[in-house]
Amino acid sequence: MQFKLPSKKITIILSIAVVILGAWFWRVRSQKPVYDEYTVQTSDLSNTLELSGSVSAGQSATLRFLAGGLITYLGAKEGDQVKKWSTLASVDTRQLQKVLEEKLNLYAIQRGTFDQTIDDNDNSIPEGDLARTLERLLAKNQYQLENTVKDVEYQDLTIQLSRLTSPISGILVHAPISVANVQVTAADNWIVVDPQTLEFIADLDETDLSKVSVGQKALITLDAFPDELIESTISSIAFSPKETTTGTTYEVKVSLPASFLAKLRLGLNGTAAIVLSEKFAVPTLPSSAFTFQNGQMVVKILRSGKYLDQTIETGIENAGQVEILDGLKVGDHVYAQK
Repeated sequence: MQFKLPSKKITIILSIAVVILGAWFWRVRSQKPVYDEYTVQTSDLSNTLELSGSVSAGQSATLRFLAGGLITYLGAKEGDQVKKWSTLASVDTRQLQKVLEEKLNLYAIQRGTFDQTIDDNDNSIPEGDLARTLERLLAKNQYQLENTVKDVEYQDLTIQLSRLTSPISGILVHAPISVANVQVTAADNWIVVDPQTLEFIADLDETDLSKVSVGQKALITLDAFPDELIESTISSIAFSPKETTTGTTYEVKVSLPASFLAKLRLGLNGTAAIVLSEKFAVPTLPSSAFTFQNGQMVVKILRSGKYLDQTIETGIENAGQVEILDGLKVGDHVYAQK
């Protein structure tokens, strides 16, 4: 058995639905759009290219011993300030000194042999084959003497290389040991960095290479000091590229002002905004005041109580502000629907 609503009830339900839908439709049609108002103002704008990078040192030295040995003297520890030509460390030279003494003794013996050979034959120089034999003997003694001299010089150089001296003034940022009487190998190294040569280094993609040149203005923001803006210039652009996972890039170096160096540390990350162009006191509007229609920038203006679309010619954009090239002047009002 099927249940049917009385026709009168169906009519009432349909009537209520029609009334509700009609009220909703009338309300939507009667609501007027709300607009935000903007005023064209003058601002300074710049077109920038942002590059990620970090702080590095323009001058540093990595030092290591020619061979390993026992460290008998430690002149500086990691983090210490060091002066140019100061000794960082030296290895035990007792064995080297003994070898040098042995080389000196061999030199003295060879020198005596050479002088005796000269004395024995100086006043009786024979002729023929004997003369040539004597010449060869003198030449051999001369070569042997020269070799002993070189042995002494080499051993003396080895002793000199038993000391590590810093070729620059700066900070010892890395040392493999912190106490003396410890064995080191030829692979262990000491690193000295001159903090006065810190610079910001970033990678420039090859597609942007034509936009950037030495001397161009750069604004650096470091992650460690987000509220401080460092103004500087590009000091160099690498001639040779380096391959990265994203393609070919060139290393760009930006000098850092001396007044800021005391705060900096190696490896600080940040961004360099390379200023490609700058404009001062130009008419601008916030980007939220525009809509993009058919490939053109459009704003709404109010004329005789009606909101009308007006096409605007725009220039550079920076930090949400857009330059007005044509279509509006300073003081004009535009509107954007919320």
